[in-house]
Amino acid sequence: MVRGARFAFMALAWAFVAGVVVQVFFIGLGLFAGSENIALHVNLGWILHLFPILILLAAALARAGRTRILEATALAVTVFVVPILATLRADTPVLAALHPVGALLAFWLAIVVARSATSLVRASDVVAPEAVAPIGG
Repeated sequence: MVRGARFAFMALAWAFVAGVVVQVFFIGLGLFAGSENIALHVNLGWILHLFPILILLAAALARAGRTRILEATALAVTVFVVPILATLRADTPVLAALHPVGALLAFWLAIVVARSATSLVRASDVVAPEAVAPIGG
């Protein structure tokens, strides 16, 4: 179960990184190919908004360790705040302007989490020498 959770943790983390790249593409479509495309960015943003909760759950099930779980928590908190910042556009545009900055932070954290999850999977694939039974013994 732990091994499967570790693969799920890695897959979810890298899928989130890819989702952020697609999210940036969607805002580019909205800015350069017509404002009707901004709905793609908004809709995917709300989906991505909840995705780190799954990553955090997978990290916990994977017994990823304190550091990895804290990284996943930081990602979840950051991603939770980012879309909320955009909703402040009418009332406090200066805070809303932090939306893309938060997105950059979330992208960096997502890469950190994904690389960490990958190293966890690779480490669990290595068999410790003392775990191998001697031949004929």
